[in-house]
Amino acid sequence: MKKLLFTVFTALSFIGCSNQDDDNTQNNPVATQYFHPPTWIQGKWQKDGTALYKFTNDDFYTISGSIETSYKSILQQGASLGVSSSVPETISETVYEFTIKSGSTNAEYKFKKINSTKIEWVNYPYASTVGAFYLIKQ
Repeated sequence: MKKLLFTVFTALSFIGCSNQDDDNTQNNPVATQYFHPPTWIQGKWQKDGTALYKFTNDDFYTISGSIETSYKSILQQGASLGVSSSVPETISETVYEFTIKSGSTNAEYKFKKINSTKIEWVNYPYASTVGAFYLIKQ
């Protein structure tokens, strides 16, 4: 009887198994390159010791204290959960404009090159109140 129970238990444990791996069980983020910042904007940018932004060849970060927020990572995490994400961009020798679209949320950014160490955040939300928002390369 013990041999019969062992055989039944062993057989049942293999019923749900197959020799194929299920690709959906991997939690790898979607490998889409969302950002393509031009070389002139790559690096860290700061305003008056407060706002800090970083552009790499494939990402956009906001930095607050020691916390760096990677928007590429945020979009990849959303994509791995099925959230539709994209970053339409306009790139030139003097303008880098992009809209981060994730689900029903959009965030628009437009940066204009003033010179090699200074850029303007053209569509800064409070520009009409505080004036132009310039960032200096760090």
